[in-house]
Amino acid sequence: MDRSAAPSPVDFRLLHVLADTPCGALLLVTPARLEETVAVLGATLREAVLQAADARLAQVVERTPGVAGPHRRGDGFALVVDSSRTHDPIDALVSQLLDALEAPVDVAGQRFSLGGWAGRADFATDGPREPATLLRQADLAGLSARRLGRGHGVRHTPEITMAAVRRLRAEDTLHRTIDQAAIDLRFEIQADMCTGALTGAVVLPRWTPALIGVSDGASGLSALAAQAGLLHRLAEKMLLATCRQVRQWRDQGLDVPGMSLELPSGLWEDRALVSIVLDALVDQGLPGGTLTLLLDAPALSGDGERLRTTLRALRATGLRIGLARFGQTEPLSLGLLGLLPLDELTLDAPLLDRLGQRDGARMAAALVAMARALGLRIVAGGVRSDAQLDFLRRHHCDEFQGPLLSRPISATTMTQVLMHARVQHRVVMDTPTGPGTGSGSPPLSGPGGGPAHPLTAAAG
Repeated sequence: MDRSAAPSPVDFRLLHVLADTPCGALLLVTPARLEETVAVLGATLREAVLQAADARLAQVVERTPGVAGPHRRGDGFALVVDSSRTHDPIDALVSQLLDALEAPVDVAGQRFSLGGWAGRADFATDGPREPATLLRQADLAGLSARRLGRGHGVRHTPEITMAAVRRLRAEDTLHRTIDQAAIDLRFEIQADMCTGALTGAVVLPRWTPALIGVSDGASGLSALAAQAGLLHRLAEKMLLATCRQVRQWRDQGLDVPGMSLELPSGLWEDRALVSIVLDALVDQGLPGGTLTLLLDAPALSGDGERLRTTLRALRATGLRIGLARFGQTEPLSLGLLGLLPLDELTLDAPLLDRLGQRDGARMAAALVAMARALGLRIVAGGVRSDAQLDFLRRHHCDEFQGPLLSRPISATTMTQVLMHARVQHRVVMDTPTGPGTGSGSPPLSGPGGGPAHPLTAAAG
């Protein structure tokens, strides 16, 4: 007999309960902060914490007819709802159960709130009644609730199972193809707000067809890689591809401005991040000042002290650190930003799109003032119009990028931009009284005979 396939004691109890329940739902409720509280209080108090959660759920069950449980299942609880005996909607019951876990409990003299999430699998008189099937469905719904966060309950649907199957298949594909996949780098060029001179570029990795269909977009690919334990490989390939391209340009005698690369949120808490970055730079013989590494707001929600230690170690090598998409969500506090060893931040494009609204303009001005007070360089992302550019100049932003300057371009076009910028620089330096006057080599001309912008002329 395959003992691993044998039903657990919880399954046996559920089998009897479900057999007597004509229709209803199986609920799996999981405390959200169990591991955190056990880490603080000690492993010996895990059972006491679970008993406290059990008692909270039992209080709801006692006043709700037609509910059996809670039955302990690992670090969670299973409940069976007989919808023929209860008049309350099951959604309302789920909310009551989750509210009960939000109520403070006392364990070992400590008062705290556990919170939780819930997965729900419905069954009808003529539907499936096997505990294994319902448990699997409720588990999948619970995973969806966990992704939504504390206080959420999710009802299982066929789409949830299909999505889980797709994720597993995508993870399998990622494991099989990540070492063979190549990266097609794109670049979003950046320019000085006042002079228009080339100041840098944001690297936008685009994966080859080997990874097409694995996930939706770069953020989806990063999340999948984190689940699969492949975030290291993803980061290594992005960093190596970027450093190799910079090395190629330098070998061609081109002056390469700073390259900015956003790393996945989950990587910033990894103790190996500094080694991964330095290995890529050393592999191509590049100094730390070659790169600006960008992190986003979700990366700030983890272990703050570990993040600060990592950022300090990276900056000690000459790397610059920037905060991407500033203003995308609720503004970060001045105190939090002041604790982070940052060099620059990038204003989020949707923030600039709201400049036409009074509140939007005031918010943008306040965020820029906050950044300047901290001595941070300010890059405006997604600039689309001259009106936005004028606003940013008035508020003393440093650099800009976006459709007004150029769409993302290929490495080949970026090479042309660098060559054009070098020629333009030499023309200006060879002209004693500046471009367009005096003797010497004439300046480059754009449409209508005016001076050509070295970036837009090459980027097209």
